Amino acid sequence: MSNDNTPVAAFSHEKVETNNFLMIVLILLVIAVGGLVEIVPLFFQKSTTEPVLGVKPYTALQVAGRDIYLREGCYNCHSQMIRPFRAETLRYGHYSVAGEFVYDHPFQWGSKRTGPDLHRVGGKYSDEWQRIHLNNPRDVVPESNMPAYPWLEKNRSTRPAWRRG
Repeated sequence: MSNDNTPVAAFSHEKVETNNFLMIVLILLVIAVGGLVEIVPLFFQKSTTEPVLGVKPYTALQVAGRDIYLREGCYNCHSQMIRPFRAETLRYGHYSVAGEFVYDHPFQWGSKRTGPDLHRVGGKYSDEWQRIHLNNPRDVVPESNMPAYPWLEKNRSTRPAWRRG
């Protein structure tokens, strides 16, 4: 039996783990390849580049609402992340699909969503409920962790069109 302890000249874990530069380069390479494999096919998949039946470009009023949505940071908790969970589909209806957001620029897809996808909630509640909820969410949903937006009602230029009167 041979007791040869000569180091092997092949590429080894020890070489990668002790050389910071090599580790960084390999990590970046893995992330780049993984990103390309995940993202590039989406550009060629029709369901992500063509609008779903009935989806139209936004009206001027919808663009104004979207500007408020972006300005107030609503997208941080209400990102349009696809979540096909049973509990959410029972509560909010069918989950979002990419073709519903082809006219969104910049896209608001996120990796975290605390609140519901607002795409499905718009017509579910009355205008009065929406007004109360934006002014103080806990008045209508006691367990809500959404912040209040009372200035939206006070400032005429930021109020929704249905509240300008």
